[in-house]
Amino acid sequence: MINIENKNIFSSATVAIIGASGGIGSTISKQIRTLDRKNTVIEIVRSKSKKSQFEMDMLNEDSVANCANEIRNKFGSIDVVLNTTGLLHTKKHSPERTYKEIDLDYLQEVFQVNTFIPFLISKYFAPLLTKDSASIIAFMSARLGSISDNKLGGWYSYRSSKTALNMLIKSLSIELSYSNKNAICIGLHPGTVDTQLSRPFTQKFKNKRVFTKEEAVEFLISALNSIDHKDTGNIIDWHGKTIPY
Repeated sequence: MINIENKNIFSSATVAIIGASGGIGSTISKQIRTLDRKNTVIEIVRSKSKKSQFEMDMLNEDSVANCANEIRNKFGSIDVVLNTTGLLHTKKHSPERTYKEIDLDYLQEVFQVNTFIPFLISKYFAPLLTKDSASIIAFMSARLGSISDNKLGGWYSYRSSKTALNMLIKSLSIELSYSNKNAICIGLHPGTVDTQLSRPFTQKFKNKRVFTKEEAVEFLISALNSIDHKDTGNIIDWHGKTIPY
């Protein structure tokens, strides 16, 4: 059970981390365990490396449904669901500098990870959120998904996939306000993090600070501890401020 009033939601909490083998996912899993030994951390991955993990093909609806049912049967309700999956580039493609570089295969792959996976997670994991006390479902969004903040253009697939994700977050927050009044649905912007996702581009970010995974996770935990129900539906950046849609 979490208590958003005490500003330490990761205390005796049951937390599901989707994408727990990734840079941010694995780091936040370690941090949550460190914060309180009574926390229960459920690691969900594509391919298990530990017996305690749960395996899920995140783009297969039957697999997502079966994983959610398995977790429900073992743990009951969940206090926090964190989706940490994301895709910026592939081996063949980088973010588009111009519309002339738009490629259908790359576009579909980026949307599958950044948008379709969160949709399936919403369908099968939002019902697992506890109703007896405050709960949170959070997705990794990005400032680049903000339409009003777009001053540079480019990166068509990534920007658009995150904008679509932001609409999911807003709509889900509204529905949850009727079906689970204690639930909070938010997007998180971790900043530019030194992970496999952003590493090919960090040298180009001359005017931006690049965080280590540990720094980013500390900021994200602090941001999560700063929210309350009035923030549901919003996109929150690494220092706890709301990003405009």
